[in-house]
Amino acid sequence: MSVTATTEPNTGIVHTFGITPGLLAGQLFNFLVVLFILQRFIFKPLLGKLNQRAELIARSVEQAKALELRVLQAEKERTDLLAKARNEAQELATIAQNEAVKRREELVFAAKQEVEKVIATGKVQLEQERQQFLISARKDLVDIAIKAAGKILNDSVDPKKSQSLAEEMVRKLT
Repeated sequence: MSVTATTEPNTGIVHTFGITPGLLAGQLFNFLVVLFILQRFIFKPLLGKLNQRAELIARSVEQAKALELRVLQAEKERTDLLAKARNEAQELATIAQNEAVKRREELVFAAKQEVEKVIATGKVQLEQERQQFLISARKDLVDIAIKAAGKILNDSVDPKKSQSLAEEMVRKLT
């Protein structure tokens, strides 16, 4: 019994579950064939596609990073160009303003010179007119004095002498 007892439990479990060695070998063979077919025709292409997809995603991420870097560089260049353009515009405005101030000063200086020239010309003309007026006034005064003296003296003095007396009197008055 001891020999049968040791073999019975093993055969009993195999018989209880309905496992037969030939059937087990056939199922194992079928499982391996299905596993091989799945591995060769489904898992391998599927894993290949997944790897391709992962590579495509990785390249896309790299391209996106490169594009983002280029965008940042372009933005920096644009900012730098704008700052440079603003600085140049400010410099040009400053130069233009300085030139305008300089031109205004030149125009003011030229106008002052013109005014001074006009004033000097006016003074010269005024002095000439004054001199002519004084000469004319002296002549008129001499004539009046001669006529007055002639009436007083009733033509007893000769005209040359009265002329010299009148001129002397006018000189004393002026």
